[in-house]
Amino acid sequence: MELMEIIILGLQIVLCATFLYFGLLKMFLPIEKIEKKVTWANDYSASKLKFFGFLEVIGALGLILPYQLDVLPILTPMAATGLAMVMAGAGMVHLRRDEINMIFLNILIIFMLAGVGFHSLLDVFDVEVTLAGI
Repeated sequence: MELMEIIILGLQIVLCATFLYFGLLKMFLPIEKIEKKVTWANDYSASKLKFFGFLEVIGALGLILPYQLDVLPILTPMAATGLAMVMAGAGMVHLRRDEINMIFLNILIIFMLAGVGFHSLLDVFDVEVTLAGI
């Protein structure tokens, strides 16, 4: 296993665990407990929060399972793209609420998702990218 594949697998595991954790919290915690943890939850109904959680859980599973199991691996870059769109929406919420520090976290996660998505997309189409001298 090459170094880049190990890095991508590590990113997949970290991102999958993160989105799975927060998605399951949104799906199964009572709205009152969610509102105590994050201030932006007051802006959304319980059904919307559960829907956001569902998107995160589906995206988290799509981020790692199809690629690693080699079952429809094209779903991994699609999941990464979908989760990046979710994070872009979250960034807009934080921008509206003047939570600048959270926007930087959203941008970092979007870059990590882009790396995973781009690498898995290249792998799906069997494209090998090498850097001269490395």
